[in-house]
Amino acid sequence: MKKYRIFASEYGFQGMPSLEAIKAMFSGTPDLNLKIPIIQAHHKQPRGWEIINKYMEKDYKVPTDFVQYNYVSQLLQARGMQIAIEAHRRNKPYNMGTLIWQLNDCWPVVSWSAIDYLGNWKALHYQTKRSFENIAVFGFEKDNLLNFYAVNDGLGTYKDVRIEIKVLDFDGKLINEISSAPNRKVLKDQLKFDPIEVENLFDETERKQSLIVVKLLDVNDKLLVQNNLFLEKPKDLELPKPNIKIKKISPTEIEVSTDVLAKDIYLMGDTHFSDNFFDLLPNEKRTIKLSKALDKIEVMSLWDTMQ
Repeated sequence: MKKYRIFASEYGFQGMPSLEAIKAMFSGTPDLNLKIPIIQAHHKQPRGWEIINKYMEKDYKVPTDFVQYNYVSQLLQARGMQIAIEAHRRNKPYNMGTLIWQLNDCWPVVSWSAIDYLGNWKALHYQTKRSFENIAVFGFEKDNLLNFYAVNDGLGTYKDVRIEIKVLDFDGKLINEISSAPNRKVLKDQLKFDPIEVENLFDETERKQSLIVVKLLDVNDKLLVQNNLFLEKPKDLELPKPNIKIKKISPTEIEVSTDVLAKDIYLMGDTHFSDNFFDLLPNEKRTIKLSKALDKIEVMSLWDTMQ
């Protein structure tokens, strides 16, 4: 049989731009309301709003607040594209490329773009950066089995890699831990690890209250990459209220921390954040760089949209 390869050359999902780009739609004082004609008109896909709402209802609680709706629409776009990108990458060498539509916009609009009209990164662009890292580890559930893949798009080969899987509740308590050692493998392009039965990690009652932290380790047990996996839709997670703290390290550098899981942290301010729309584990700290100093930074997480 003749071998062949495929390349996913164009696909996308729509999401709203930043609040700054939304405000740029107005010549006067912005009216942040989904139903007004100006905002409705800045979307040229005939069924665009219908499609966004349909998929949002499937995966998220649909906010009535405009700022929260804007935030969740970006999360939805990033989540949909993440699923596609990671499926394409773990299917090497059958699939040897994945090219998303689109990079940026030429006007303030609700679209498929990853960067909006003003140059602000949407949640999609931050997630695309993570999903396209040269070395990545992905996981997904199918038929009550957890499947884990490691992908390497770099030039090097990693010998004797293994994965370490920890199940944590949202307070950071360890529920279970499994390692693939001593069954280490060689990572050249792509490799699949032995699947794990979901029931061997946690029981049914813990699915909505826990996450799976997957680490890919090299021969010296040095961390190569880490990924977080949730087995429930975002709207079904029983998230606790996080106490997110922002500590100023320098005029253009901050440290973000939380006491419990903070899912999809959204940092808001008139600057570019080196990372945004990210999950933060309990008692974990993340250093974020700013393109310019800010006196005030607002923050939101998925918990805020579920009240």
